[in-house]
Amino acid sequence: MSTDPTATHGEPASTPSTDPTQPNWGAYNRFAMLAGIAGIALFVIVGGVNFTAADGEPAKNSALTRFVSAYLAGFTFWLSLPIGGMSLLLIAHLTKTSWGLLLRRPLEAATRTLPLTIVLWVPLAIAVATNTASPYWWTHPEDMQLVEGPTLEEITVQPGDNKRERAVQTGKAMINRTVLKEREEREEGTFHFLSPKGFIGVSIVLFSIWGGMIFFLNKFGKEAATATTRAGVEAALEKANKFAGPGLIVYGITITAAATLWVMSVEPSWSSTMFPVIFAVNQFLTCFAFCVALFLLLANKPPFAGVMRPKFQLDMGTLMLVFTLFWSYTSFSQFMLVWVGNLPEEIPFFLKRSTGGWFWVSAGLCVFHFAVPFLLLLFRDIKLHPARLRAVAVYLLGICAIDVVWWIEPSIKQTNAFPFWLMDIGAIAGIGGVWGLFFLYQLKQRSLLPLSELYRLPEGHEGHHEHH
Repeated sequence: MSTDPTATHGEPASTPSTDPTQPNWGAYNRFAMLAGIAGIALFVIVGGVNFTAADGEPAKNSALTRFVSAYLAGFTFWLSLPIGGMSLLLIAHLTKTSWGLLLRRPLEAATRTLPLTIVLWVPLAIAVATNTASPYWWTHPEDMQLVEGPTLEEITVQPGDNKRERAVQTGKAMINRTVLKEREEREEGTFHFLSPKGFIGVSIVLFSIWGGMIFFLNKFGKEAATATTRAGVEAALEKANKFAGPGLIVYGITITAAATLWVMSVEPSWSSTMFPVIFAVNQFLTCFAFCVALFLLLANKPPFAGVMRPKFQLDMGTLMLVFTLFWSYTSFSQFMLVWVGNLPEEIPFFLKRSTGGWFWVSAGLCVFHFAVPFLLLLFRDIKLHPARLRAVAVYLLGICAIDVVWWIEPSIKQTNAFPFWLMDIGAIAGIGGVWGLFFLYQLKQRSLLPLSELYRLPEGHEGHHEHH
């Protein structure tokens, strides 16, 4: 007797099939490949044009730095899939939800792309270690040009002073003090968290911890899938449940280090206790929206068609609304705390994002990352309509990508002749295409639905057939 619970439910998803009801993996692979090729071409061409147009060595170095910063934005966005998938699996095992069961395979496949993510991190490590076009100011503090303006001690408050101008001067003075302090520590031979050695060492530790957690989550999932009895399934899921609680604590600690080291440290003197939370919420929303969009493409086909109910789709739409509100709350809280605290080290972050074209991006995020999805996901008709909910999920993916670019790029000096944002689009699309090919390969390794656990869905799988 076969020990594979999928054996009695037709052909496994990993086996090629000409059945029109099965996923057209070839079409998905072609889409990912075309996106990757087009994205990489755009990324390289725009980067090359900007480098060629740059006049003088400083301008060429700046163009190279902007090229690497676009790659950093692409890497950071797609990091949301394996690490966001890991965190969502932990939440799903802890809460035992229907969406966690239905999205289990896409989430597990996303986590198993971590090895590719590590490979994608290597160019950043090389840039930091060699200080070749590094987007991190702390890798070359001796090259950072101090901005003109008074020191913190020289800034005085006079009646009738322009508050914005005083804030700008204070921000510049804070950046100068941070750069000077970093120069002194480099001269003294002091290397700490924000250093090439710290960057590589901490990153390796983070990848090792996440890799271990992902290994166990997939191990428990495989044990449940291959169990021949309900008791065996429950035993495997109980292991996952006990692992999930401590795992979420470890995730919270490690994601704080990752957000601080890889993203927050791009901005000189920037510090925020709220940003790691925003970073994590963006991962939740990105990964969940991606998995929901994929699920809704397949929901009307086997094996999902036999168990799909409106309630499950409604729950997924509601959870996307929750994550959207959580992002809005944390983002507003960060801005409010900076505004109320008026701390010099935090002011430059928002000053850079409230001038020029970045002002319109900031305003757009308020409208399109909060107001629009909030209003759309309030309507039950949208959440119950597969095509509409899928469109909202894809829309949120795009907005989350813009948010990541907004975190990083305003901190980098913009001296390029060609539209710099095309590099960001190219990097995100190019890395996404490569990631998508590996993800689809991983997704085909197991059945699309945990068939051995269908009894855990509300009313049970058997009850579904009895009802109809």
